[in-house]
Amino acid sequence: MEKATDKSTEWAIQLKEELEKRTGRKDIEVTISSYCNYDALISMATEDKHPIVNFYSDIQGNPARIKKAIDYAVEMTENWEVSQVMHEKAKQDALPFFARLKEEFPHLTLIYSVIDFSLHSVRIQNTGAQFVASFDLWPRMSEHDVNRIVFYIKDLEATLHRENVTAAGVNYTWK
Repeated sequence: MEKATDKSTEWAIQLKEELEKRTGRKDIEVTISSYCNYDALISMATEDKHPIVNFYSDIQGNPARIKKAIDYAVEMTENWEVSQVMHEKAKQDALPFFARLKEEFPHLTLIYSVIDFSLHSVRIQNTGAQFVASFDLWPRMSEHDVNRIVFYIKDLEATLHRENVTAAGVNYTWK
């Protein structure tokens, strides 16, 4: 995440206040990012497991997108503990797909997240010591979906070698 500007800090404070008002929770952390493939993403803090809501900075000024993002964040954080159980179940359901990808790419470090949206991403990065591929999985994937991720990883890895760059990625819409 990039350094916060005064404008993004002010907006984050406003968003946090709205989330606190609508959910009754005081432990919500709000961040703003300018490079996202989502309008709002909820994750869990490592240390105390409180919800972290990251909003896409480009939706500021678009009331319809802001409303939808806030509504989503409220829904996920109101029932935070239930959301976590459901997310853990989705991660477990996606493990067979991850295992298939690990077999396909034993030479890469693979990182997956479970995001059941229509917009997905695949990224590969050369960290100097290793190539790291990160991608989205979702519980109701098909073999066709897994093959698409395989294709993207192969293509992006080839791009890193061919272009001598450190990172490459692709976003795609699919559901």
